[in-house]
Amino acid sequence: MKDEVFRLEQVSLPPLLHDIHVNLCSGEVVGLIAIDALGLEELLEIFQRTIPLLYGHIYVKEQLVHDYLSTRKSEYNVMVIDRSSTLVESMTVEENLFVLRKTRRQHLIRFSHLSQQMGHLLKPYGLDIPPRTLIQDLPHFERLVIQLIKAKLNRTLLVILKEISSFVSEVDLQRLQPILTQLCSEGMTFLYVGNHHEEVFRFASRCYLMREGRIIKHLLADQMNDSIIGHYIFEFNDTIDTVTRQRHYEHTTHDDAVLVCDHVHYGMIQDLTFTVGHGETIVLFDREHLTITDLFALLEGSAQAKEGSITINGKAPSTKDRSIVLVPPKSTDRLLFNQLSVLDNLLFASDHKVHSLWLSRSRRRALGAPLQQYFEADLDQTVPLELERAQRFRLLYQRILLQNPKFLCVVQPFTSADMYQRMELIKIFDELKQKGTSILILAVSLSDTLQIADRLLLIKKGKIDLELKRSEFAQYQGFAGSVPKE
Repeated sequence: MKDEVFRLEQVSLPPLLHDIHVNLCSGEVVGLIAIDALGLEELLEIFQRTIPLLYGHIYVKEQLVHDYLSTRKSEYNVMVIDRSSTLVESMTVEENLFVLRKTRRQHLIRFSHLSQQMGHLLKPYGLDIPPRTLIQDLPHFERLVIQLIKAKLNRTLLVILKEISSFVSEVDLQRLQPILTQLCSEGMTFLYVGNHHEEVFRFASRCYLMREGRIIKHLLADQMNDSIIGHYIFEFNDTIDTVTRQRHYEHTTHDDAVLVCDHVHYGMIQDLTFTVGHGETIVLFDREHLTITDLFALLEGSAQAKEGSITINGKAPSTKDRSIVLVPPKSTDRLLFNQLSVLDNLLFASDHKVHSLWLSRSRRRALGAPLQQYFEADLDQTVPLELERAQRFRLLYQRILLQNPKFLCVVQPFTSADMYQRMELIKIFDELKQKGTSILILAVSLSDTLQIADRLLLIKKGKIDLELKRSEFAQYQGFAGSVPKE
């Protein structure tokens, strides 16, 4: 019988968490799928430190460490691994593993000895990193493994893997599986937090489903399948599988090319050639996570191709062109402006359509009135920073709808989006498609992107390796993500 590491009993923190029961044992990967985002961050915080509870008990290694009567503050030996690395990027791998180690007692640093130790430590996990390599020079996957090894050295009670598919490629997720298996055999415990069940199921031995701050189902190994999960995400399936919606994709043609990528060479891109037609949605799937950053830099004009060319509507890409919208990773942080009100954030990309928009406050309010239904706050008196994360997400895409671009490029649009946000986003992409917008999605994990795609292009070694039409998606088994019904 496995040793218990964490146990939460009747933990309640209204209005966010209600009667949470969770137990985690050593040597296993347990999944957590939040169907909506309510209470998720608070639940993860409870695993990391003591916070005031309305009711409930928390046990660590079968010892009561916190309950609703306790007032003491403490932190647990828990590591969260997500897009924001816990490593110091300006220091070497050796320094991060050994010098910054919590239990280190030595004052004299012998780097040759540390490099030798590092080599022995990394070898079982398939990593060969030269001595004195800076963390900032490592790819995402190697940073992830270094964090896992650091957690092992620090004898971490629990490692929370949070949405790692948002920064680690599909190929690297396959490499991660045997590493997690090995670490579990050594007694480590993992909580794998994700939004898409197919991704979580491939790693977890059992899984908790969470909705509206409650654990609604504990799935054991034999219950982790599409049939059972479908009972809990039926709203999503009912939204995307409508006959009318599927027919819209089946009966559209995309003759005129809006984006033309012609034999482009730049960085890791090697002879990349493809087109995006008028009103077409293309998913460019980079399983190796090597080319997306370079391609996005070319599209935004911050880099120039060494060979070949990229044109949008027959011209070189320009961020000054209001018919083009580029949405980078962490889009709400980079594309929303807290010095402007929510209303001004909504309208500023559409001011070329309305004469003297910024001279008339009443005109702006009139334009924003139909959008008030999507927000809980006064649009004219609130800044984006005061909105909840889901509301900021909605603000960005409502602005894009108002702008009505001819070409839209989005990097990983479903990252960190719960089921209801994904439903809303799919609806927005459908609406943009109906308006004739050409859409390019740059992805390292597919999630639900295929639900809005006309074609899937797979990149390997910097160029197109495989092209699939919508009717062919189900034939390819090399990814985790929901596939449109035929």
